[in-house]
Amino acid sequence: MKAKRAVLSAIAAFSGVFLIWDGVNAWMYTGSMNFGTVASWLLGLFLLACAIKTAFVHKPLIRNRRARVVLRCIMLLCIAVFAAIECLIIADPYIHSAESAGKADYLLVLGCRIWPDGSPTLALSNRLDRAVEYYYRHPDVKIIVSGGQGTDEPMPEAEAMAKYLEKKGIPETSIIKETRSASTMENFRFSRALLPEGAKEPVKLVFVTNDFHVFRARILAERNGFEAYGIPAPTPSVILVNSYLREFFAFVKSMLVDY
Repeated sequence: MKAKRAVLSAIAAFSGVFLIWDGVNAWMYTGSMNFGTVASWLLGLFLLACAIKTAFVHKPLIRNRRARVVLRCIMLLCIAVFAAIECLIIADPYIHSAESAGKADYLLVLGCRIWPDGSPTLALSNRLDRAVEYYYRHPDVKIIVSGGQGTDEPMPEAEAMAKYLEKKGIPETSIIKETRSASTMENFRFSRALLPEGAKEPVKLVFVTNDFHVFRARILAERNGFEAYGIPAPTPSVILVNSYLREFFAFVKSMLVDY
């Protein structure tokens, strides 16, 4: 029993330290605080508390046996839901890939943060590079770049994205800029509004975003009248764990309120 407690305590302690360290790295890289960073720290602190309790406190904190059983069942249910949604987030880019789309009407690149000098972050440049690859295989497609301007950004993300694509040789006439959106739902809603009136439903769309974001983005695209297929761009390793953790909560929120 002591050996089992020691192993469980070590696993919880290692996981807790890793999550706190990962949250600090993500915060330092992005220069901003977000829910994913805070969630990483809180979960890390919770796991450290569990490690200390397992190692040094052998009596149950909750004396009522029924209450302990209920609490354990709730925790197991939360873990199961989290694991199921994360599996869907990981698998979806490969289930609904752009290769199965055939000829698409539009290619939409979802925006994300740009640096203070107007250059794309690595996460965004990875998305744009995937868009460039797709464009040169399908040169007739129109590219929509979608992203508004954050409080710490020097210009709308769409403007920075268009400049990046033009430097890669994509003509300005092939790019449509959507500069108002501040969320994934708005990316699709405002981009849909830019399409010609009378466009057939659903519009076949290939969109590019980072791998962790494809599942939620595809669902929101379909809610806005698109037949959507995602191209996953790699997520920078420094924010990989943080992004997948944050995406779980973003997915739950979107399923409840983004209509």
